[in-house]
Amino acid sequence: MPTSSTPQKARRRKGEGTFRHLDGDRYQVIVTIDGQRVSRTFHASNRTEANRTADDVRTAIRQDFENRPQGKDAEREERRTWTVERYSKHYLETWAPYHLEATTRARYSSIHTLQVVPNIGHLRMAEVTPSDLTAMYAKLALPGAGARKGKLSGLTILTVHMVVRALFTFACKVEEDFDKNPAEQKSAQPKVDRTSRKPRALDVADVERFVALVEEKAPAIAVPVMLSAYLGTRRGETVALRWSDVDYKTGTLLVRRAATWTKEDGLNVKTTKNGKERTIPLDPHTVSRLKAIESQQKRDRMRLGKAWEGAKTHADDYIAATSTGALWRPTEFGASFRTFCKQQSMTHITPHVLRHAFVSQMIALGFDAVTIAAMTGHSPDVLLKTYAHAFDKRKREAMNTLGDERRKAREAVAG
Repeated sequence: MPTSSTPQKARRRKGEGTFRHLDGDRYQVIVTIDGQRVSRTFHASNRTEANRTADDVRTAIRQDFENRPQGKDAEREERRTWTVERYSKHYLETWAPYHLEATTRARYSSIHTLQVVPNIGHLRMAEVTPSDLTAMYAKLALPGAGARKGKLSGLTILTVHMVVRALFTFACKVEEDFDKNPAEQKSAQPKVDRTSRKPRALDVADVERFVALVEEKAPAIAVPVMLSAYLGTRRGETVALRWSDVDYKTGTLLVRRAATWTKEDGLNVKTTKNGKERTIPLDPHTVSRLKAIESQQKRDRMRLGKAWEGAKTHADDYIAATSTGALWRPTEFGASFRTFCKQQSMTHITPHVLRHAFVSQMIALGFDAVTIAAMTGHSPDVLLKTYAHAFDKRKREAMNTLGDERRKAREAVAG
């Protein structure tokens, strides 16, 4: 038994609250004062330092709580009474503009408006349970839940769940208004089919036929369609390419920007999705097509004169510009693309399907993930995960080829 001189660890008294490790160097103390739970997050390099710091944090919490007649804690208490609809508006107005890309913010806003608020918007944030979320997802899976009166796909419902989880993560970890995130609990996961309903990837012949058909039937979108198909660029990257990005001497094209458009921010040209530039080598046919497109655009520029809506210099003109030289809105290009495909009964093809086809074709030809990622702007790990099935097939082919070479070597040795 310990002697009277042996230091003993004092047991935490009632009211001293909860102390827990969040992640990395982040820890949290939660103290109940006058029936109210007050939390504070702090940083420590290890558990020992965190234990020492926790007592000071508890003291600071009590002092701040006692001296906070109109302070930050009063605002927190008010937010804890808000409904999901009110908190969603707070999230989209105060945090999202500074942490989400414009297009991502617009998509989140649309999901909140169309799916989240109509179903759980009336509930108080503190009252939402995993059961409320699963009930919403079940309702969204019914016919009529989609914008076109169809049911939402499993992947779309998973996206709704991701947006709801982001809202509660903001409320719990950024604002620290609540202790538990109902969307993170296992029971809140949507019970949906997670497989994509996308058709098989287009092969090389499919893409060539489609590009030729667009050139014949819809010349207005022929250039961005060709670029999407031959370069594998994203929609916003495709329309933002300039002639100064093309180097005919080296036969390369530099992808360094992307166009975005939202109702709130309008049309903007910014960096690529991952903020990095990348170089794509051009095959002789693509170089020839680009030279022909450039010559035609120069003639259009001279013909229109002051009516030309492009840049001041030809080098800064957009390759996939409109007939008057203006920058395509990505959404307008997408709408024109969909209209054409609907007319041709080819609604399974989208600009993203062309990008997907580019990647699938490169994998089928035997190129590695690092090389493909360098040309498409993916990260290699994401590429391997997204196209795992295609790479598995290539691994089998690689081992069969290696097996053949070993057999030939054994036969030569046995000679």
